[in-house]
Amino acid sequence: MIPKIYGNDPVLSLIRTMRERDHLPHAALLFGEKGMGRKTIARYFAMTALCTGAHAPCGECPSCRKLLQDDMQDIHPHPDVIWVEHSGKKRGFSVDTVRAVCKDAIVSPNDGERKVYIFADCDQMDIRAQNTLLKLTEEPPAHVLLLFTAEHRGAFLTTMLSRMMPIAVRPCTAEECREALVQQHGCTPADAERAAGSCGGNIGKALQWLQDPAMQEMTGQAAALTEAIARRQQYEVLRILAQYESDRTAATAFLKLVDLQLRDALVMRYSPDVMIGTDSTSAQRLSGSLTPMKCRAFHDALQNACDALQANVSVKLALAALGGALRI
Repeated sequence: MIPKIYGNDPVLSLIRTMRERDHLPHAALLFGEKGMGRKTIARYFAMTALCTGAHAPCGECPSCRKLLQDDMQDIHPHPDVIWVEHSGKKRGFSVDTVRAVCKDAIVSPNDGERKVYIFADCDQMDIRAQNTLLKLTEEPPAHVLLLFTAEHRGAFLTTMLSRMMPIAVRPCTAEECREALVQQHGCTPADAERAAGSCGGNIGKALQWLQDPAMQEMTGQAAALTEAIARRQQYEVLRILAQYESDRTAATAFLKLVDLQLRDALVMRYSPDVMIGTDSTSAQRLSGSLTPMKCRAFHDALQNACDALQANVSVKLALAALGGALRI
């Protein structure tokens, strides 16, 4: 039996329809926030492509059964599904690794009609490796299917993107997140309720949140900052940001949470039930005074601060500048 995949029924339906019509792409990119099931959907994609049952994926044929045993980390029993190993200094994919894939792709499948190569977490794939992949991605052998996963489409060169089908992976609803945490991960209903309400439909992030008190504190601070912006409490905004002056990595993660809150605040003006941030109450309060233009200005300020942190600018200066920009 195929485990339920939450929150991406349109994506799963698209994959099945392409298989039924014999229109599977030769390369596809599954992109979306980490923790939303990109690798799980990549495995489902491979299962659908290789299934020998009447209705793919059937979950019962030898190919499906092998992939159901695949844990996407260490156990890979299907000989025609290759999870390409990370390599290189940044744990992306080195040129040598990519060349080995290009060479292996010429070899016919072992069991069926296709070989599937999965490049998971491609956000650190460097330009040289991508250029090495260009020819294979554009004109692969007829039996090859290439699947990539990444947080953002921008991780790839335009020339690479033009050769693959982009598919967005979406968060699930809070109700689906609670159900997944209880039924698939053994969480208590109380813990599932807390986590689902703090992680905006991202099941992987919800599991991490339950295990990480620091992350729980950070989501609470993101909600507090949103509330302070909405109430025009400039001192409180600066005070909260100042707590992250000593940790560049934590500061970057915190600003990304605030950006999700900002996104929710704008969306709630038009669709009150849509949420992927950390706290609906503070996002709702901010939505009452947030115009699309101001939202764009806040988003740009947050992105500029993240860029500055990545460029090794002083954390204190970057956050101080941001605090001055987060004024309604």
